[in-house]
Amino acid sequence: MEAQADRESLGDKSFLTDHGPEEAPEPARPDLDSLQRLVEKANCESTPYQSVAVAAVQILEQALRHERQVAEAALSLGQQEKLTSMVQMADRAVSVLRDTLSAQGHKVMHLCAHQSGTADASASAASPEPSWRPVLTSALEVLEEGTNRMVSLTTGQPSGSPARKLSRHIAQLLRSHHDVLLIEAEEWTA
Repeated sequence: MEAQADRESLGDKSFLTDHGPEEAPEPARPDLDSLQRLVEKANCESTPYQSVAVAAVQILEQALRHERQVAEAALSLGQQEKLTSMVQMADRAVSVLRDTLSAQGHKVMHLCAHQSGTADASASAASPEPSWRPVLTSALEVLEEGTNRMVSLTTGQPSGSPARKLSRHIAQLLRSHHDVLLIEAEEWTA
């Protein structure tokens, strides 16, 4: 009974409270299997779904670029392994979503990549070995912005629609990655 009470009290705690590394809770991560089931059930050819999927891929790919930099600048091997696992999860989510894009969705992705490609290339060429704190801050900002964009897309879709479910799922994924990075920052700055 007492163990049950301890587990319930942990559920009410914030991820950002003072606690030791051994007590730090892992934020919930959206399941890739549930994303796969969602896209299998969805009418992936519908315009609303395609719009949300294209936006989700763009947002996730931008977040991935920043998450990879954080993983490369990790302060320990354990941290690097944790962050690399998170990057791999997001990369698989992008693959799942890209597989659902129609020919028109791929054209939109190509156009967007072409427009942002030159800015990304010059930014990455100018930055030498990344330092953990600046890349972490940048990744947190990108994840927060991406989450907000996906939440906006969620509210713009009809209740229960596949596009709304997809945007909500991606917002949860981005939020969970943001929480992981916040916990890492808290553990290493405490």
